[in-house]
Amino acid sequence: MDGETRQPHRIALFSHPRTNSNMFTKLFASQPDIMQHTYPFMPGYMWGPDRRLGYKSKEVEDMYATLKSNYDTLTTQQSLDDLQRAFGETEAQIPLTKEHVCFMIRPKAIAKDLAEYSYPEYPLKPLVDHKYDTDSPSALENTDPAILTNPTFVPDRFINTLTPIFIIRNPIRMIPSWYKNTSENFGATTKESEWPFTATFHWCRILYDYYDNYFKAHPRPGYPILPLVVDGDDLVLHTEDIMTQLCDHIHLDSSAVKYTWESGDPYSSWPAAAAPDDLKTPAVKKVIDAFGGNVARSTGVIRDAEVRLILTALSRFSWCRQKYSKPLNLEEEGNKWAEIWGKEVADDLVESVKKAMVDYDYMLQRRIRPTKN
Repeated sequence: MDGETRQPHRIALFSHPRTNSNMFTKLFASQPDIMQHTYPFMPGYMWGPDRRLGYKSKEVEDMYATLKSNYDTLTTQQSLDDLQRAFGETEAQIPLTKEHVCFMIRPKAIAKDLAEYSYPEYPLKPLVDHKYDTDSPSALENTDPAILTNPTFVPDRFINTLTPIFIIRNPIRMIPSWYKNTSENFGATTKESEWPFTATFHWCRILYDYYDNYFKAHPRPGYPILPLVVDGDDLVLHTEDIMTQLCDHIHLDSSAVKYTWESGDPYSSWPAAAAPDDLKTPAVKKVIDAFGGNVARSTGVIRDAEVRLILTALSRFSWCRQKYSKPLNLEEEGNKWAEIWGKEVADDLVESVKKAMVDYDYMLQRRIRPTKN
């Protein structure tokens, strides 16, 4: 790597729930020079003093009553400080963070964009950039009034040092997967304001647009294409192809990526900011297993004549074969959802897919494309 002209090699995976982002971090875990710091803001978003999780179900309130004492001091400011310190202490390696973009957006921006759903504006003090990640406090002080406003609460100076990679996924797959997991674990419904907040790629798009404008105004030497976009389904179907291209873009050794690994438990990848005592709570263990169990218990990706690259995990093989064997049809999928959850929910999911598809298609056109069919 040409260290003399490039910015610090810091990677950010900007994701959304149910986009295959856990598989993404699993693949990056085989890179010997990378140190991961995942979900720095999510625990505080859900259970800390600045809690903004909108679900009001008994399941969520019971979990909050059990967990809140573990997060009494985990403010959003503390989460930022901890992330910056982790980056600052990882000088010998390449720091990588992953976070769902929706948990990073400024509450005022969320309330404005979701006004039609009466989404509340949660109070959040502006964060202070303590610059714990750098010994050069004046680093990257670029400002430009023509650049779009940073839509997140993360300070511009810090967020501009990151190498941004966005991961998206077809809403016809993302939306029902998100509903299934949130309804079963959080008692979520499609009728509350929290649903349109998370059933969208809008937040990913506005952060993408911010970075796109920023790097056009301030090109980063050695990185001609930033920000980068990966489609989660491409990652499953064309794993080696996508990872090779991605590594080339961000100056990592693609030959170091391992496509097989030892099966493990999902709890070992619980966010670093989370409290260890969380794992003593059955409801939390159930959530972790629901959102991360498949990838954690997998043994890698394998090549298959019909489905190309498939995540291998217990009975997941046959599920993937069926899932990717033919093009998606929203009407057909909607009928399947009606059989599972009823027509009212299915209609809401179909409508959510149609709305999410606009931003998904926008970002899909900008993704790293497979070079082979």
